[in-house]
Amino acid sequence: MTEELSKSRRIFLKTAAAIPLAATFGLLASPLLRYLRPTLKPLDVFGKSDQPSAEESVVFKDSDFPEAWTCLPFVFKQSYIEYNPEGKETRMIPGFIVKLPNGEIVAYSRICPHLGCIFNFVKDPSECAKGYNFKPEGPVFACPCHLSVYDIAQGGKVVSGPAPRPPRHFDIKREGDQYKIVSLEAGGIA
Repeated sequence: MTEELSKSRRIFLKTAAAIPLAATFGLLASPLLRYLRPTLKPLDVFGKSDQPSAEESVVFKDSDFPEAWTCLPFVFKQSYIEYNPEGKETRMIPGFIVKLPNGEIVAYSRICPHLGCIFNFVKDPSECAKGYNFKPEGPVFACPCHLSVYDIAQGGKVVSGPAPRPPRHFDIKREGDQYKIVSLEAGGIA
């Protein structure tokens, strides 16, 4: 009988020791799941993601780009879920959409990744040499604040200045003769 009593005592002590461990792992599950898949509510694994989303897509037609290096400015409205009465915050993100010489259409945010200034499209390399202390081989994006220059033909590569990386790009969806800007690359300044 003593052996049976000591077995049940061991089982009771093991269970009593396991309950705090199980509770600790249970409390860690929610933040871990939110890290792996951000959602509006804790443990809402199948719910809608709380990542930024486009309020409306910006649309351009093929006819808007008559020649290579045609550059058009636009404003992209992006919604962020916020815990305020409206339930969201809408940000206006300026951008450029450009037709490259190979016929490809690309779009970039105009917000400089260095410190958040709004950069310009400079088509003439000699103008860039005068104003930005760098003479590129072709049209570029150039930031007037700290003179960062981005080569559009090379995917927005930084070719001069303090910028740490290329500007964020927009995702473009082609539908017939239309180009829809549907989302912005994740990230922020710097």
